Amino acid sequence: MFKIEEGTPDIETFLNLRARAGMQPRSEEGASKGLGQEIFSVLLKLEEPDDIVGMGRIIGDGGTIFVICDMLVIEQFQSKGGGTMIMNALMNYLLQEAPPQSYINLMADVDGFYERWGFESSLPNSRGMVLKT
Repeated sequence: MFKIEEGTPDIETFLNLRARAGMQPRSEEGASKGLGQEIFSVLLKLEEPDDIVGMGRIIGDGGTIFVICDMLVIEQFQSKGGGTMIMNALMNYLLQEAPPQSYINLMADVDGFYERWGFESSLPNSRGMVLKT
């Protein structure tokens, strides 16, 4: 049903994917500045037709910190294994490329998904915080 390809969507596709996945919108200006700056990015595509239905990116400095972001699958294809395929691709990259003692984090918006790759809550030692502009 799905295939994974390394790549980054264009701005219009990125904004559309976020909307169709039920995620908060991003600005066209922000997408224009951010897309293409990631360390690694994958697209989840249907085998037939070749439509993009999900994605995931890794951003950071490439040495000490890595952040998994824009991890999404559009709603009609959620819970069909695509998110697992995306995370497997991202984690394979990190296991090969992230130096020892790197800090790898993400903002989890679903319970019970990311734990299978070893992620755990940072509480009480630290807590995620956000500033929206």
